[in-house]
Amino acid sequence: QERTPHSAGYRQRGRRMSPRRSRRRAPLPRIEDIVQEGQTIVVQVAKEPIRTKGARITSHISLPGRYLVYMPTVGHVGVSRRIGSYEERARLKEILYKNRPTSGGFIARTSCIGVSDDRLVDDMKNLTQIWQQIYEKQEKSKPPSLLYTDLDIVLRSVRDNLSKDLDRLVIDSREDFNLVREYVTKNMPEHESRIQLYD
Repeated sequence: QERTPHSAGYRQRGRRMSPRRSRRRAPLPRIEDIVQEGQTIVVQVAKEPIRTKGARITSHISLPGRYLVYMPTVGHVGVSRRIGSYEERARLKEILYKNRPTSGGFIARTSCIGVSDDRLVDDMKNLTQIWQQIYEKQEKSKPPSLLYTDLDIVLRSVRDNLSKDLDRLVIDSREDFNLVREYVTKNMPEHESRIQLYD
């Protein structure tokens, strides 16, 4: 038997809907009402183009760092769901709320676990400086122009995966070795001795 939309749950197109999902969303505004022709917008490529499909872009910028992800256009503060400890989640949120800038938000990555307050604050400062540089470059640039590129695949791998659980990182390219060593010396000095060149 069908239920009315006001009851706890009701059928819609043959499916039972939960009360939460049954709420009607306000209609989204048309893109023409938000963006005007000739307007300059800073966007980020969220997904590279594939064959005939164009790149997916977003105006919600996110800048990943060693421990945090900075979102300059939203005020959200969050912690990775993979961090299960209540105490650690509370500690990280406290650090983020206490030290974040007046605008923007942060997400604590899983690599944050056990990291000192100073290292997290340094990462926050580094990411906000990157955004400031992007903003200043955008002010001077004539669109369309590239404002920022993330690290290449080698340095991204190092940033996201190098941890105390790894004994050593062996690299068989002198060029990449020099690049990684410079990056690690600057950003992750405690891991510097683990970088080795395979000749």
